[in-house]
Order: sequence, then structure tokens, then C-alpha cells
Amino acid sequence: MVTTAEQVFSQPTAVVRQAVPEGPPVRVLVADDDPAIRSLVRGVFTVSPCCSGCVEAEDAEDVFAALEASPPDVILLRSALAGMNGLQVTRSIMVRHPVPVVIMADQAEEDMDRAFECLRSGALDIVTRTEAGLSLPETVTRVVSLARQVRALQKRQDVPEARPDVSALPVQALFLLAGTGALGAALRVWQGCAPSFSVPVVLVTALAPSLLPGFVRWLDDTLEEGALLADLNTGQPLKVGPLNVVAASALPRVVASGDRGLILAGLPEGPWSASHVSSGENGFDVLLASLAEVAPEETVKETAAVLLGGLHSSGAAGLSLLKRARGRTFVELPALCPFAQSSFTAVRIGAADVYANVSSLVALLDGLGASQAESGA
Repeated sequence: MVTTAEQVFSQPTAVVRQAVPEGPPVRVLVADDDPAIRSLVRGVFTVSPCCSGCVEAEDAEDVFAALEASPPDVILLRSALAGMNGLQVTRSIMVRHPVPVVIMADQAEEDMDRAFECLRSGALDIVTRTEAGLSLPETVTRVVSLARQVRALQKRQDVPEARPDVSALPVQALFLLAGTGALGAALRVWQGCAPSFSVPVVLVTALAPSLLPGFVRWLDDTLEEGALLADLNTGQPLKVGPLNVVAASALPRVVASGDRGLILAGLPEGPWSASHVSSGENGFDVLLASLAEVAPEETVKETAAVLLGGLHSSGAAGLSLLKRARGRTFVELPALCPFAQSSFTAVRIGAADVYANVSSLVALLDGLGASQAESGA
């Protein structure tokens, strides 16, 4: 019997590796109105062989001046920057001169909420703005890895024409796969089509597990329909109504499907689940592969998955498996994320039934949701 893992790793695209990509040292810009934090970050990064220098910025004006003079490879930005705050700066950077942004957030709820809004606006990650958090070797690794991955992005190929020929077969579950940088697109899709869906909708996020509880709380406060953590431990089916949220790092799998609905479980306990293992977006592929393997044919045919344009190529292999199993597969193109790679990997291997921008995806999914409602499911 061919296992889920064997299916995933046999696909035309490899599952992304989480090691820091090779490459020349990166230049860092740290933007914080506290000179002690700037000094700490500069000290941490300048001693790393992966860093070629660390420029300081006290406010938004300094950030934009640095971008004009010599753009860095990555920006470490305080979410509560004085004056023009981190959210406003992030939005401006993504419009004027896209550069990878990592948000430094204090642990206060208000500051974390602003940090999540920054992710929604194009920032790629969040790190804790404490001496301990900023001094961790893992923090340097994460920041450098993001910068090098953006630098190594392949030139984008021409965007294929939209393919809106979607079957009207009712949908019983919808999965939104939001890799690094794709949160904003995922939430636009959800908010656009949520009123027409009376089936479980799952947001699979690449966010670090430590940030997940606060992220779900923020989503629950932000979204009209609310949000909750998907239950991976007790065998409860996915909920209808609020947005079900699951971390890709949990390697969620579909373990049962039937009259009770889809049931997810996380990675079983074992040596591979040790805390030092990277959080990895490989969970996108594992989830979709398990759905194609475990769910009955009719359930697979009534499942839709949307791969939103994120930085990594994860998700394309699993999407290809779901398409082969006759599930409905969608890819966001052109991607809102300026550093998107997953969308183009999916195009290259023919992993989707439909390629479309967010507005078109909302219209198509809206139609599928309406079909489901008319069927009385």
C-alpha cells in the first residue's frame, strides 16, 4: 500500500526544506524607536556570518530614507513604532518597494493584534520583542532564511489565463492554504464567500505554533463569523460557521470522513515531533495527500482547496494529489503576496483546475457555496 508520505514525496515538486538556504550574507534594517533594542539587534546580527551589516532606523522617515538609499534584504520592524506605526509602514513598503518585513511585537494583546494586522498587510513573520526572543539563534535563522528565500525567487512566468470551468457539484468542505505572506489573500477570500457557505471552512496557516492562540483570538474578534482552533485531539468533526484554524506545523491529516463530517488529527507522538523540528509548511501537502487517500471518492469530489500565493512552494504537491483524486483545486494568480512562489510551482506542475485572482476566486467559490445550499446538504 502506498502511504501518504510516499505520495507526497513522489510528486513533481519537492516538499520544501526548512534549512536556511545557501547564499551570500544578508543586510538587515532594524526599525525601532528604542535605541537599546536597536543596539541589541545590531549586536546579534552583526556577529552572525549570515549577516553583512545591520542598519538602524528610529522612525518611518528613517526607514523610507534607507530604502531609497540602499534597500536591505530584510527589515525587522517594531509593530508599535512611534509616529507612523508598523502597520502603516508595512503597507507603505509593500506598495512602494516590497522588501521582506519581520515584525517585532511586544507581548501585550494590543501590540500582538497590530502585528497580526501587519501579517495581513504583507509582513512575513513575527518575532517576540524581548531581549531573550531577539537573541535566540532561531530568530537569526528565521530572519535570514526569509531574506534568502526572497532573494532566490525564480523569475515569474506569465500568468495563465483564468480557467473558470468549475463543476456545480456541491461543496462539503473548503480548505484555504495560507503560506508565508498569504494571510491577507486568505482572509479576503474567506470574508468574500463566507455568507454562502454552510459547510466547514479550514484555514491552514504557516504561523509559528507559539503565536497560534493569540492569532485565533484576534481572528475571532476580527471576523464576523468568528474563528476557532480546529480540534486535532478528540476526534471531533470540523465545525460549521466559524473559521476553523489549524497550524501547518501540526502536520494535520484527515483521519476519517463520513456522516459526521471530516475529522482531523495532528502528527502522532514520536521522535519526529520533538520541539526542535522546524514548524514547516509541509503540513499543506500532508493534509491534502491524506484527504485524497482517506476520504471516500464522493467526499473528495465535494472538497475544494485554495492555494494562496505564499513564499514557499509547499502545497503544490498535495494540491496535485487532490486534483488527481477529483477534488476541486484552485490557485491564486496573480498573487497578492509580492514574494509568491507556491502559485507558480502549482502552475508548473498543473496542480489546479482554476487559476484566478482573489475577486474571481470569491465569485467562483460563492457559486459553489450557493450550489451546496440549493442541494439542501
